[in-house]
Amino acid sequence: MIDTISTEDLADRMKTVSIVYRSTPRHKMKVIKALQHNKEIVAMTGDGVNDAVALKCADIGIAMGRGTDVCKEAAEMVLVNDDVSAILEAVREGKNIFSNIKNFVRFQLSTSVSALTMVAITTLCNIPPPLNPMQILWINIIMDGPPAQSLGVEPMDSGNINSPPRHPKTQVVNKAMLLRVCLSAACIISGTLWVFKNEMVDGEVTSRDTTMTFTCFIFYDMFNALSCRSMTKSIFQINFLGNTTFLIAISASILAHFGLVYVPFLQIIFQTESISGRDLMLLLALASTVLIMDELVKLFLRTFSYFKHRSKNSKSDDKKRLLP
Repeated sequence: MIDTISTEDLADRMKTVSIVYRSTPRHKMKVIKALQHNKEIVAMTGDGVNDAVALKCADIGIAMGRGTDVCKEAAEMVLVNDDVSAILEAVREGKNIFSNIKNFVRFQLSTSVSALTMVAITTLCNIPPPLNPMQILWINIIMDGPPAQSLGVEPMDSGNINSPPRHPKTQVVNKAMLLRVCLSAACIISGTLWVFKNEMVDGEVTSRDTTMTFTCFIFYDMFNALSCRSMTKSIFQINFLGNTTFLIAISASILAHFGLVYVPFLQIIFQTESISGRDLMLLLALASTVLIMDELVKLFLRTFSYFKHRSKNSKSDDKKRLLP
């Protein structure tokens, strides 16, 4: 039957078909093309020479460990132990790695854009620099150091496996991510410059002015890293204690920063001075706005996705009712 119908007709029928049996190599090729015609991401398993062409045609070809060399050469992945359930684990791990890369890149970009733009604004407006070179160097260490690296080991999200497969050509940095980066950077820049302007009342930059600005930027970085643990889920929905490395990295970074602010010999090196507990509470409250803003963005995205999915299911149900 497959031989007698066109790829377009087969594509329509494949929407309601789960099993195809007694298929020849030509049938396998046609089924793969029909599924791809429906914008499906197709995985194909095989172990014989006659499967090689279909494995090459599929989006991802999976050869069995006991299969022929020709089959393994045509495939992108080989199941060494012939355990098909390992495919599910590979899919889950791959999605988690891609998600962690996006989280890492988002944090790096938002911090870099914030620091660069803040320095550029003060230079162009002929305003004294809010941070000295040693403080900027410390921010770079924090940006590329433990907090950023720990985002790459975020544990697997149980909901990731249920998400639809992404297109093979999907970019890590897309328009949606750039918009999120710009929103976070705008919040960080505006808050940090507000603190700098509010402290510099006499027109002269003092150690207190730079310390307050420096601490504000670091706190913004920490809250930003917290919000970057997930692109869509709220901080209250993820397993907060799941990434122990992240929690240790954040705690160590904050303690190290307190050392720069309160330890006398480090104060000389970084040109800082002690600030009060009231100042810290003010800076923490201000820096938390980047987390609050991102939570609102995530809430909007989840709500939009819910109603979009609900509308799609409603249209599908209506279509089924109209069928004879």
